Amino acid sequence: MLSALQILATIVSLVLLVPYFGWGIFTLRFRYRFHEELNPSIEAVTLLTVCVFYAFEWWLLRAWMASFPIYLIFAALGLLVSGAALYGPMFISLLSHILVDLVMPVGESDSLEPKYGPAESLERQGDYEGAIQEYYIIARIFPKDPTTPIRIADNFMKLGRTPEAAPWFERGLNLLSSPEKSLPITNRLCEIYLKHLDKPQEVPRLLSAYLDRYPNAEYADSVRERLKRLTEQQTIVREEGLAT
Repeated sequence: MLSALQILATIVSLVLLVPYFGWGIFTLRFRYRFHEELNPSIEAVTLLTVCVFYAFEWWLLRAWMASFPIYLIFAALGLLVSGAALYGPMFISLLSHILVDLVMPVGESDSLEPKYGPAESLERQGDYEGAIQEYYIIARIFPKDPTTPIRIADNFMKLGRTPEAAPWFERGLNLLSSPEKSLPITNRLCEIYLKHLDKPQEVPRLLSAYLDRYPNAEYADSVRERLKRLTEQQTIVREEGLAT
């Protein structure tokens, strides 16, 4: 019969399974859907926490199944398999960061630049899907590079996959720091939301964000005028909708 301590530990274990699976699924989605890497310090803390969780679960499983070694083995294997599936890519990512830091002198990695050659070659051949996969790799290695997500978005547009292109344009836009380079991407996103995705409400957000970042840019006044006209038009449409 389980003791009061074991019963309490069981309840705690069930509660801990929620963040264990929830955070693992979130990080996988973050990695494979958005193709972004977590900060290495966050990965290290996560993996350390998972190890502590495993130690706790092992203690609990032994208390539960001391008389059933076969069940204990299968339960432990199930836990390890789930950990490999959820946190294995994170472990590999952190290990890669550590190896790069050991091999490459401090600061030298920051001086490296993305190599677009293989991806550009695939683009010239019309293999836009292959180019996207190459750009994904570059995006993981250089997460602060604005050119890569914009090129990914361009290739999605060439494939006619506009809904997938929009968030990559957004990501590239957020990484840009030049008003001259940001304006064409802002305009292109506005066109996508207006003509392709039927999301006109996103356009004022994009224009306002541009003005917030570059209030004194050369074309800021024209952007303000466009935002004003668009806001007035949307107000009229809403009022007409309420009237009917």
